[in-house]
Amino acid sequence: MSDQVALKIAIDLMHVPSQVRLFKSEPLPDGVLMLLRIAAGDEAADQAAIDITGRSRATVQRAAAFFIEQILFAADADSYRVLGTDPQASPGELRRNVALLLRWLHPDLDPRGERSVFVGRVTAAWNDLKTPDRRAAYDAQSTHRRSNGKARTGRSSKRKQFSSILPRQNGRGMSAPSPLGQGRVGFFRRALSVLFNRPPQ
Repeated sequence: MSDQVALKIAIDLMHVPSQVRLFKSEPLPDGVLMLLRIAAGDEAADQAAIDITGRSRATVQRAAAFFIEQILFAADADSYRVLGTDPQASPGELRRNVALLLRWLHPDLDPRGERSVFVGRVTAAWNDLKTPDRRAAYDAQSTHRRSNGKARTGRSSKRKQFSSILPRQNGRGMSAPSPLGQGRVGFFRRALSVLFNRPPQ
């Protein structure tokens, strides 16, 4: 029964995407493996999900992909989360999840290459954790970051992130040059204007 939790959350999030931000900082639910199997084209997992939810194959596959992209691949996700696990995962679980994710990203299942942008996230996470030495170094570095307060979360730090992305105003109300370039700044302005229902300037 616990294997169904992630599947049900994934379907709910796909239909109410405004709730995604609430789940990005929560521990992963039970049953992420089932979502990875569905995404990787495992027909038995597809059928089990169809039987559990009464939804179509296309719906459960879209929900699995949506969960992976939004929750596992969130911008601040650590390497364990990217691979759909936590720090208690065994080496075998990590290897299994990497294989499933790479299968999902393979051109056989993604002929248009739309998901290829995620390959680097998965391979970087695997490089962090693939050997006992690398994993120990990654865990030590993560602990050090947390103890130094660099791994901040919450509304105030997100505000700071956005304020660092948008150009700063100088004393005369003029925008200072942005290191990101005008194209990216324009994108963020448009995105923020959509969020706050204001016409872009």
